Amino acid sequence: MSVGRETRLSAWIERFAAHFAEEGIPLIGGRILGYLLVCQPTERTAAELSQELEASSGSISTNLKFLVNAGLVTKRTRRGRQAAQYRINEKRWVDLIQRKLDALVSVRELTEAGMRLMSGDPERAMRLRTVDDLYTWLATELPAVWDRRPSSSR
Repeated sequence: MSVGRETRLSAWIERFAAHFAEEGIPLIGGRILGYLLVCQPTERTAAELSQELEASSGSISTNLKFLVNAGLVTKRTRRGRQAAQYRINEKRWVDLIQRKLDALVSVRELTEAGMRLMSGDPERAMRLRTVDDLYTWLATELPAVWDRRPSSSR
């Protein structure tokens, strides 16, 4: 791979990691995810990830445990090979999005309960109504969009 392409790939991995840091995945975990999504071959050892991502072996190990427990990365050992190999688990991304959709519904349930509590006080309910309207719309519209997703992500 050319130096320019490697630089752009490193920048992309950083952007990917920063995005998922906002989602609660540690920065190193996001780097691992980004790298495993595009590396060739598809499997890497912890030592290879440490070298490729210029991160300490302890940080890589901690984050791999987190990602394996979250189901986003799989760990495979082979007889005769000392180091475990890790790869992205593409099928679990559907579960990740489903959990986010479920969280939207649960917020909707909270706002709906708050609206009931504020039913006699429209001034106090005004801000809550704005949030409730948004979550009502999301809870109504997103399930149909989700059901139409491409079959490769089912």
